[in-house]
Amino acid sequence: MKKIKLIFEGGLGNQLFQLAYGKYLQNKFECDVQYDISKFKTESVEYREFELDSFKISKSWKREDIKKGRIKRFGFRYIIYTPITYLYLRIRTSLKNTRKQIILDNLYLHGINIIGIHRCHFANYTDPSFSLLSPMLIYGQWIWKEMVKSQENYLKDEIKVVTPLSDSNAHFLEQIKSTNSVGVHIRRGDYVTLGLIACNIKYYEACIKRMSEIENNAVFFIFSDDIPWVKDNLKVEAPLVFIDNNNPSPEDMRLLYSCNHFIMSNSTFSWWGAFLGKCPTKKVMCPRYWDIKNMKKESSLIFDEWIKIDNSQYL
Repeated sequence: MKKIKLIFEGGLGNQLFQLAYGKYLQNKFECDVQYDISKFKTESVEYREFELDSFKISKSWKREDIKKGRIKRFGFRYIIYTPITYLYLRIRTSLKNTRKQIILDNLYLHGINIIGIHRCHFANYTDPSFSLLSPMLIYGQWIWKEMVKSQENYLKDEIKVVTPLSDSNAHFLEQIKSTNSVGVHIRRGDYVTLGLIACNIKYYEACIKRMSEIENNAVFFIFSDDIPWVKDNLKVEAPLVFIDNNNPSPEDMRLLYSCNHFIMSNSTFSWWGAFLGKCPTKKVMCPRYWDIKNMKKESSLIFDEWIKIDNSQYL
Protein backbone atom coordinates (compact mmCIF):
# COMPACT_ATOMS: atom_id res chain seq x y z
CA MET A 1 0.00 0.00 0.00
CA LYS A 2 1.76 3.13 -1.25
CA LYS A 3 -0.92 5.75 -0.76
CA ILE A 4 -4.04 6.31 1.34
CA LYS A 5 -6.82 8.89 1.17
CA LEU A 6 -8.27 9.73 4.58
CA ILE A 7 -11.95 10.75 4.54
CA PHE A 8 -12.72 13.12 7.43
CA GLU A 9 -16.18 13.39 8.97
CA GLY A 10 -17.92 14.02 12.31
CA GLY A 11 -17.07 16.27 15.24
CA LEU A 12 -13.65 17.16 16.61
CA GLY A 13 -13.30 14.01 18.73
CA ASN A 14 -14.00 11.79 15.73
CA GLN A 15 -11.70 13.85 13.52
CA LEU A 16 -8.86 13.31 16.01
CA PHE A 17 -9.38 9.54 15.88
CA GLN A 18 -9.27 9.71 12.07
CA LEU A 19 -6.10 11.82 12.25
CA ALA A 20 -4.51 9.29 14.61
CA TYR A 21 -5.42 6.40 12.33
CA GLY A 22 -3.92 8.19 9.35
CA LYS A 23 -0.66 8.65 11.26
CA TYR A 24 -0.77 5.00 12.35
CA LEU A 25 -1.12 3.78 8.76
CA GLN A 26 1.49 6.22 7.47
CA ASN A 27 4.05 5.03 10.02
CA LYS A 28 3.22 1.33 9.65
CA PHE A 29 3.11 1.12 5.86
CA GLU A 30 5.37 4.09 5.03
CA CYS A 31 2.70 5.38 2.67
CA ASP A 32 1.79 8.82 1.37
CA VAL A 33 -1.34 10.45 2.81
CA GLN A 34 -4.00 12.48 1.05
CA TYR A 35 -7.03 13.72 2.96
CA ASP A 36 -10.51 14.78 1.93
CA ILE A 37 -12.76 17.26 3.79
CA SER A 38 -15.42 17.61 1.09
CA LYS A 39 -18.19 16.18 3.29
CA PHE A 40 -18.06 19.26 5.53
CA LYS A 41 -18.50 21.56 2.55
CA THR A 42 -20.91 19.70 0.29
CA GLU A 43 -23.16 17.35 2.33
CA SER A 44 -26.04 18.72 4.40
CA VAL A 45 -26.00 15.60 6.60
CA GLU A 46 -22.66 16.81 8.03
CA TYR A 47 -23.58 19.71 10.31
CA ARG A 48 -20.14 20.01 11.94
CA GLU A 49 -17.06 21.85 10.66
CA PHE A 50 -13.61 20.54 9.80
CA GLU A 51 -11.65 21.73 12.84
CA LEU A 52 -8.20 20.23 12.47
CA ASP A 53 -6.87 23.37 10.78
CA SER A 54 -6.40 24.63 14.35
CA PHE A 55 -4.02 21.71 14.96
CA LYS A 56 -0.69 20.77 13.49
CA ILE A 57 -1.16 18.51 10.45
CA SER A 58 1.92 16.99 8.85
CA LYS A 59 3.19 19.04 5.91
CA SER A 60 3.66 15.78 4.02
CA TRP A 61 -0.11 15.24 3.97
CA LYS A 62 -1.82 16.57 0.83
CA ARG A 63 -5.34 18.01 1.04
CA GLU A 64 -7.62 17.09 -1.84
CA ASP A 65 -9.65 19.71 -3.69
CA ILE A 66 -13.29 20.04 -2.61
CA LYS A 67 -15.54 17.88 -4.80
CA LYS A 68 -19.34 17.65 -4.71
CA GLY A 69 -20.77 14.14 -4.94
CA ARG A 70 -19.29 10.91 -3.67
CA ILE A 71 -18.73 9.41 -7.09
CA LYS A 72 -16.57 12.40 -8.04
CA ARG A 73 -14.71 12.07 -4.73
CA PHE A 74 -14.30 8.29 -4.63
CA GLY A 75 -14.53 7.26 -8.28
CA PHE A 76 -16.37 4.29 -9.80
CA ARG A 77 -15.44 2.12 -6.82
CA TYR A 78 -18.19 3.87 -4.84
CA ILE A 79 -20.79 2.47 -7.29
CA ILE A 80 -19.59 -1.03 -6.36
CA TYR A 81 -19.15 -0.28 -2.66
CA THR A 82 -22.71 1.01 -2.07
CA PRO A 83 -24.73 -2.14 -2.96
CA ILE A 84 -22.14 -4.43 -1.35
CA THR A 85 -22.41 -2.47 1.89
CA TYR A 86 -26.22 -2.39 1.74
CA LEU A 87 -26.38 -6.19 1.39
CA TYR A 88 -23.74 -6.72 4.07
CA LEU A 89 -25.62 -4.63 6.64
CA ARG A 90 -28.96 -6.29 5.81
CA ILE A 91 -27.51 -9.80 6.13
CA ARG A 92 -25.55 -9.01 9.28
CA THR A 93 -28.66 -7.69 11.01
CA SER A 94 -30.40 -11.02 10.37
CA LEU A 95 -27.56 -13.08 11.85
CA LYS A 96 -27.85 -13.94 15.54
CA ASN A 97 -24.68 -16.02 15.72
CA THR A 98 -21.63 -13.91 16.65
CA ARG A 99 -19.25 -16.30 14.89
CA LYS A 100 -21.20 -15.97 11.63
CA GLN A 101 -21.16 -12.17 12.00
CA ILE A 102 -17.36 -12.21 12.34
CA ILE A 103 -17.00 -14.41 9.25
CA LEU A 104 -19.27 -12.05 7.31
CA ASP A 105 -17.32 -9.00 8.60
CA ASN A 106 -14.05 -10.49 7.33
CA LEU A 107 -15.52 -11.39 3.92
CA TYR A 108 -16.97 -7.88 3.54
CA LEU A 109 -13.75 -6.18 4.59
CA HIS A 110 -11.57 -8.17 2.18
CA GLY A 111 -14.09 -7.52 -0.59
CA ILE A 112 -14.11 -3.74 -0.22
CA ASN A 113 -10.33 -3.71 0.35
CA ILE A 114 -9.88 -5.24 -3.11
CA ILE A 115 -11.68 -2.26 -4.67
CA GLY A 116 -9.62 0.17 -2.56
CA ILE A 117 -11.92 1.03 0.36
CA HIS A 118 -11.26 0.29 4.02
CA ARG A 119 -14.10 0.67 6.51
CA CYS A 120 -15.04 -1.21 9.70
CA HIS A 121 -18.67 -0.70 10.71
CA PHE A 122 -18.83 -2.49 14.06
CA ALA A 123 -15.56 -1.60 15.82
CA ASN A 124 -13.83 -4.86 14.88
CA TYR A 125 -10.89 -2.77 13.74
CA THR A 126 -8.12 -4.21 11.63
CA ASP A 127 -5.50 -3.05 9.15
CA PRO A 128 -6.29 -2.82 5.43
CA SER A 129 -5.22 -5.72 3.22
CA PHE A 130 -4.57 -6.24 -0.51
CA SER A 131 -6.10 -3.73 -2.94
CA LEU A 132 -6.22 -3.54 -6.72
CA LEU A 133 -6.67 0.23 -6.59
CA SER A 134 -4.72 3.17 -5.22
CA PRO A 135 -5.08 5.21 -3.13
CA MET A 136 -6.81 3.12 -0.46
CA LEU A 137 -9.78 5.14 0.80
CA ILE A 138 -9.87 5.16 4.62
CA TYR A 139 -13.51 5.74 5.48
CA GLY A 140 -15.16 5.68 8.92
CA GLN A 141 -14.74 6.67 12.55
CA TRP A 142 -11.73 4.56 13.77
CA ILE A 143 -12.56 4.99 17.46
CA TRP A 144 -9.85 2.51 18.36
CA LYS A 145 -8.26 2.84 21.80
CA GLU A 146 -5.40 0.38 21.22
CA MET A 147 -4.35 2.09 17.98
CA VAL A 148 -4.09 5.42 19.79
CA LYS A 149 -2.31 3.90 22.79
CA SER A 150 0.35 2.38 20.52
CA GLN A 151 1.27 5.94 19.44
CA GLU A 152 0.77 7.61 22.83
CA ASN A 153 4.04 9.52 23.17
CA TYR A 154 4.06 10.60 19.54
CA LEU A 155 0.43 11.74 19.54
CA LYS A 156 0.71 13.67 22.82
CA ASP A 157 3.56 15.65 21.29
CA GLU A 158 1.93 16.08 17.89
CA ILE A 159 -1.72 16.76 18.72
CA LYS A 160 -1.87 20.29 20.03
CA VAL A 161 -3.76 23.43 19.13
CA VAL A 162 -1.47 25.88 17.34
CA THR A 163 -3.78 28.83 16.67
CA PRO A 164 -3.10 32.03 18.69
CA LEU A 165 -4.60 32.15 22.19
CA SER A 166 -7.27 34.82 22.75
CA ASP A 167 -7.11 37.10 25.80
CA SER A 168 -10.11 35.44 27.44
CA ASN A 169 -8.65 31.97 26.92
CA ALA A 170 -5.26 33.12 28.17
CA HIS A 171 -7.02 34.13 31.39
CA PHE A 172 -8.67 30.70 31.72
CA LEU A 173 -5.42 28.89 30.87
CA GLU A 174 -3.56 30.80 33.57
CA GLN A 175 -6.19 29.72 36.12
CA ILE A 176 -5.99 26.11 34.94
CA LYS A 177 -2.22 25.98 35.22
CA SER A 178 -2.09 27.71 38.62
CA THR A 179 -4.61 25.44 40.38
CA ASN A 180 -5.24 21.75 40.92
CA SER A 181 -7.53 21.86 37.92
CA VAL A 182 -10.18 19.30 37.05
CA GLY A 183 -11.69 19.52 33.57
CA VAL A 184 -15.38 18.56 33.61
CA HIS A 185 -16.91 18.03 30.17
CA ILE A 186 -20.73 17.96 30.12
CA ARG A 187 -21.96 16.94 26.69
CA ARG A 188 -25.47 17.98 25.69
CA GLY A 189 -26.05 19.67 22.31
CA ASP A 190 -26.92 17.10 19.64
CA TYR A 191 -27.06 14.34 22.28
CA VAL A 192 -30.19 16.04 23.61
CA THR A 193 -31.72 17.41 20.40
CA LEU A 194 -31.33 14.06 18.61
CA GLY A 195 -32.46 12.01 21.61
CA LEU A 196 -29.09 10.29 22.05
CA ILE A 197 -27.16 9.27 25.15
CA ALA A 198 -26.37 12.24 27.40
CA CYS A 199 -25.25 11.41 30.95
CA ASN A 200 -27.52 12.58 33.76
CA ILE A 201 -26.41 15.69 35.70
CA LYS A 202 -26.41 13.56 38.88
CA TYR A 203 -23.51 11.58 37.43
CA TYR A 204 -21.40 14.74 37.17
CA GLU A 205 -22.37 15.85 40.67
CA ALA A 206 -21.30 12.48 42.08
CA CYS A 207 -17.98 12.63 40.23
CA ILE A 208 -17.26 16.17 41.47
CA LYS A 209 -17.99 15.10 45.03
CA ARG A 210 -15.72 12.06 44.75
CA MET A 211 -12.91 13.99 43.05
CA SER A 212 -13.07 16.60 45.83
CA GLU A 213 -12.52 13.80 48.35
CA ILE A 214 -9.41 12.41 46.68
CA GLU A 215 -7.79 15.59 45.34
CA ASN A 216 -6.87 18.45 47.66
CA ASN A 217 -7.87 21.97 46.63
CA ALA A 218 -9.48 20.82 43.41
CA VAL A 219 -10.95 23.53 41.20
CA PHE A 220 -13.49 22.35 38.62
CA PHE A 221 -13.44 23.92 35.15
CA ILE A 222 -16.77 23.28 33.43
CA PHE A 223 -16.84 22.75 29.67
CA SER A 224 -20.13 22.27 27.86
CA ASP A 225 -21.98 23.00 24.64
CA ASP A 226 -24.85 24.21 26.85
CA ILE A 227 -23.29 26.30 29.62
CA PRO A 228 -26.52 28.18 30.54
CA TRP A 229 -28.29 24.87 31.22
CA VAL A 230 -25.36 23.59 33.28
CA LYS A 231 -25.27 26.77 35.39
CA ASP A 232 -28.96 26.28 36.19
CA ASN A 233 -28.79 22.56 36.93
CA LEU A 234 -25.37 21.63 38.36
CA LYS A 235 -25.78 21.71 42.16
CA VAL A 236 -22.50 21.04 44.00
CA GLU A 237 -20.52 22.52 46.87
CA ALA A 238 -17.20 22.97 45.11
CA PRO A 239 -15.22 25.75 43.41
CA LEU A 240 -16.45 25.98 39.82
CA VAL A 241 -15.16 27.97 36.86
CA PHE A 242 -17.42 27.97 33.80
CA ILE A 243 -15.71 28.21 30.42
CA ASP A 244 -18.43 30.50 29.11
CA ASN A 245 -16.84 32.52 26.32
CA ASN A 246 -18.43 30.56 23.43
CA ASN A 247 -15.20 28.98 22.28
CA PRO A 248 -14.91 26.95 19.10
CA SER A 249 -14.18 23.29 19.88
CA PRO A 250 -10.39 23.46 19.36
CA GLU A 251 -10.07 26.29 21.92
CA ASP A 252 -12.08 24.32 24.46
CA MET A 253 -9.91 21.29 23.72
CA ARG A 254 -6.71 23.27 24.39
CA LEU A 255 -8.02 24.39 27.77
CA LEU A 256 -9.42 20.96 28.61
CA TYR A 257 -6.26 18.94 27.92
CA SER A 258 -4.27 21.47 29.98
CA CYS A 259 -6.12 20.41 33.16
CA ASN A 260 -4.56 18.07 35.74
CA HIS A 261 -7.54 15.73 36.14
CA PHE A 262 -10.73 14.93 34.25
CA ILE A 263 -14.39 14.09 34.66
CA MET A 264 -15.60 12.78 31.32
CA SER A 265 -18.88 12.56 29.53
CA ASN A 266 -19.56 9.70 27.13
CA SER A 267 -18.08 11.51 24.14
CA THR A 268 -14.96 11.30 22.02
CA PHE A 269 -14.26 14.99 22.71
CA SER A 270 -14.04 14.17 26.43
CA TRP A 271 -11.94 11.12 25.67
CA TRP A 272 -9.31 13.09 23.78
CA GLY A 273 -9.15 15.81 26.43
CA ALA A 274 -8.45 13.20 29.11
CA PHE A 275 -6.05 11.18 26.95
CA LEU A 276 -3.96 14.22 25.98
CA GLY A 277 -3.63 15.46 29.57
CA LYS A 278 0.00 15.26 30.66
CA CYS A 279 -0.15 15.61 34.45
CA PRO A 280 1.92 12.70 35.87
CA THR A 281 -0.63 12.14 38.68
CA LYS A 282 -3.64 12.49 36.36
CA LYS A 283 -6.92 11.00 37.54
CA VAL A 284 -9.72 10.38 35.07
CA MET A 285 -13.31 9.59 36.03
CA CYS A 286 -15.51 8.31 33.23
CA PRO A 287 -18.93 6.72 32.80
CA ARG A 288 -18.80 2.93 32.81
CA TYR A 289 -21.59 2.75 30.22
CA TRP A 290 -21.62 4.95 27.12
CA ASP A 291 -24.80 3.61 25.58
CA ILE A 292 -27.47 4.62 28.08
CA LYS A 293 -29.90 2.24 26.33
CA ASN A 294 -27.60 -0.74 27.00
CA MET A 295 -26.39 -0.68 30.58
CA LYS A 296 -24.99 -4.22 30.42
CA LYS A 297 -22.11 -3.43 28.06
CA GLU A 298 -19.16 -1.40 29.34
CA SER A 299 -17.49 1.03 27.00
CA SER A 300 -14.46 -0.46 25.23
CA LEU A 301 -12.76 2.96 25.23
CA ILE A 302 -11.88 3.02 28.94
CA PHE A 303 -8.24 2.53 29.94
CA ASP A 304 -7.47 0.32 32.94
CA GLU A 305 -6.08 3.21 34.97
CA TRP A 306 -9.20 5.34 34.55
CA ILE A 307 -11.81 5.32 37.33
CA LYS A 308 -15.08 3.83 36.09
CA ILE A 309 -18.19 5.39 37.58
CA ASP A 310 -21.39 3.35 37.43
CA ASN A 311 -23.60 5.87 35.68
CA SER A 312 -26.51 3.40 35.53
CA GLN A 313 -27.57 4.60 38.98
CA TYR A 314 -27.91 8.20 37.75
CA LEU A 315 -30.75 8.04 35.25
